[in-house]
This record gives sequence, C-alpha cells and structure tokens, in this order.
Amino acid sequence: MKLDDIDNKELLAEISRRFSQRDNTIYELKVVMGKMEDINKKLLYAEENRSKFISIIRNEFNNPLSSMITLSKRLISGKENVDIKLIGDSLYEEVLNLNFQIANIIYVAEIEAGTLEKEISKIDFEEIVEEIKDALQYLIAEKHIDMKINISCKEDPIYQDKTKIYSILVNLISNAISYSPQNSIVELDIIEEVDDVRITVKDYGEGISSENQKIIFERFRQAHSGMNRSHRGQGLGMGIVRDFIEFLGGNFKLESKENKFTIFEFNLPKESQEESMFMDDDLLFDEGQEF
Repeated sequence: MKLDDIDNKELLAEISRRFSQRDNTIYELKVVMGKMEDINKKLLYAEENRSKFISIIRNEFNNPLSSMITLSKRLISGKENVDIKLIGDSLYEEVLNLNFQIANIIYVAEIEAGTLEKEISKIDFEEIVEEIKDALQYLIAEKHIDMKINISCKEDPIYQDKTKIYSILVNLISNAISYSPQNSIVELDIIEEVDDVRITVKDYGEGISSENQKIIFERFRQAHSGMNRSHRGQGLGMGIVRDFIEFLGGNFKLESKENKFTIFEFNLPKESQEESMFMDDDLLFDEGQEF
C-alpha cells in the first residue's frame, strides 16, 4: 500500500495497524528472549553440575580404586607374610562402596533420562533389610551402630518395586549411620497399613538445620560441603530417595532437630498382584513356550 494513495482516516488506520504489528513483534521477541534466558540458566546449571560431578567422581573413585590396586598387588606378590583375610576385608569394603556409588549414578541417569520403569514383585522386607545390613556392614562396624529394626507386616504378600525400595532404604540408612556419633542407634520401622506401607528411619546424630533441609534433595548437595564436607558420597542419595518415592506413588516427610535426631518417614502404596504378573512375563509364560 502506498501512503500517497490513502486519505487521513485510512492513514491513521494503517499507522495503528503497524504499531500493533510492532507491539506484537516486541512481545514475541520478549517471549523468545525469556526462553533463551531459561535455556541459558539450564545450560549453566548443567555445566555447574558437570563440574561438581567430575570433581566428586575424582575424589570418591580415585582413592578406593588406588587402594584396590595396591591391595591386589599385595595379594599377588606371593609374599608369605601377606594377611590375606585383612586384605580381603579391605577389598570387599571398597567394592561395596564403589557398587553403592555407581548404582546411585546409574539411578540418577535413568531419572534424568525419564526411563524409569516399575518392576513390581512380591516384597520380603526382612530379606531387603538383611541385604542392606550386608552392604553397609563395614560402616555399621566402624561407627559401632546398634540397628533397632521393627518389621510389622501381615501374612498377606506385599507387592512393590524391590529394587527401588532397596535403593531408598540403603541411602537413608547409610546417611543415618554416617551422620550419627560413635556407639549410636539407628531405628528402622516398617509397618504395614491398610492400603500402604509406612517406613521410618530415625537416627540420633547431628541433625539437619531448617536451611539445609531445603537443599539436601538437590543434586550434588550435602548438609556439609566444601571444607566442611566430612562424609563420603556424591550428594545424590537424597535426591534419588525423593524421586523414587514420588515415582512409586508415595509421599514423605522429614523432621529434624540439630544435635538431637532426624526422622525420615515415607509411605508407599501396596500394588496389586495382577500388576506384578503383568510386568513379569515369566509368571505368565515359560520362556520358550510355544502356542
């Protein structure tokens, strides 16, 4: 449209239209800029986490791996004075710790990738607890922790995701022990209720301040960090605990008083046997069975 060919009324209308187009363009640019800022923040956050991850991996993995290499060399040296039992214990302790840390890394990768799946099966809580006690045996012995365990379940079977329950509990109990003083008590209560299972982990250690309670579920964050970081670990455990509980349809609450106690309580719904059968083909058909 040529401006010379229109009258004043049409000119005003055209000017108004063009101003409107300009305003729309400015709005769209602001929206795009906002999205770019969000992407930039996420990239910066990812880069920060990548740096933290590399630093923690270097610290958490290098030492046990170096120790395992040294101990292995002593075993194969053939020297008669080598204490095989002592070296075997040390190697087993380091392997258990590495297995624990690697499992957490894999779980975080699955959570971030959105590839988590439920694997429902019949749950034996006593079996799970024994596996956890075995995995944490050296930490329990080192701190002289008295584990008070109460499992109150009915005779009817409970169905849930065993692997994720194990991961939730091993992280909670490991934290409870790590932040407890020597010769302390850690309590574990597993109570079956009508529609769900209520699980409580309580320790009488240093507690968590209200400020730190807001950050411990973040990736690579611990109640103590930097120069004050006195406990092993990558700062992944509590985030995994939160994500797994929510993924399994449960809820949780945290109560803590500094230098007094910490109580972590969560509920998980009881799944149906039908879902377990649906998710485990071996319960329906024998492998290789033909029809």
